[in-house]
Amino acid sequence: MHEPATLHQPKATESPISKNLQKVLANTYGLYLATHNYHWNVEGLHFVSMHKLFSEQYNELFQAIDVIAERIRALDFYALPFEGKEILDTLQKTSNAMNKEADANARAMRMVHNLIEMNDSVIESCQSAKKEGQNSKDDETIDLMVRRITAHQKSIWMLRSIIK
Repeated sequence: MHEPATLHQPKATESPISKNLQKVLANTYGLYLATHNYHWNVEGLHFVSMHKLFSEQYNELFQAIDVIAERIRALDFYALPFEGKEILDTLQKTSNAMNKEADANARAMRMVHNLIEMNDSVIESCQSAKKEGQNSKDDETIDLMVRRITAHQKSIWMLRSIIK
């Protein structure tokens, strides 16, 4: 009689690289939610261009979330973007644009400033994950983080062009 096949379980304990990638995943997910929210709620003089830009950015972020999660799974860990407080921290930043500004144009500019700040935070987490990838000689993670940093730098450039 054959022994039943045992199911493979991903590793239960985090590695430094998976911990950093989890933070990147959570921060990216939070930025995605904020950007999508702003897409729905932006108003003012630049509505059309900002609505379109936010749509392009949240769609790119949605694709990135999947790639980052799959990298975590390839390293044999579960992708758990909701385990830490990063998403909540990001979402708390998003509420102030709608609640603190009475003028639609001021709200829109606050959205842009918030998204720049959130993209900067994601870049920081990507830099940490990249450094851990270098320490672990994990070229795939390094490559992914370089691509993510480049994407977030482009997003910041696009957002800054609105406020100049």
